[in-house]
Amino acid sequence: MSQQPKDNASEPIPVLGFRPNGGHQVPFTTASSEASPRISNSVRVVTLYSTEDAFFETGETDSVSANSTNSHFLPKTVPYDVSLGPEVVSENNDRFVSVIGSTSSGTLFVSERD
Repeated sequence: MSQQPKDNASEPIPVLGFRPNGGHQVPFTTASSEASPRISNSVRVVTLYSTEDAFFETGETDSVSANSTNSHFLPKTVPYDVSLGPEVVSENNDRFVSVIGSTSSGTLFVSERD
């Protein structure tokens, strides 16, 4: 049985909720990448939102590093839902998000979803 919210016809709505206390702010610069706090083991998806253009990577440890050469681009003020990996057991997926600014310093907001 689905744990998703239901519409007026009692059909599941495919949307993930925000995990209580699962919001993180990661200040970043263009000089070096910064990693998020550890993401909860039960989380498979995060929403990323940045105040400035940035690049990001996900990884298993807090040593994951984003760079402006071949990391994923995240435009400012556009929310992105990102999978932390394909593993069936969620704790085996990535647990950290690393970010570096493109041309400016800013803040990355990471919202845990489940």
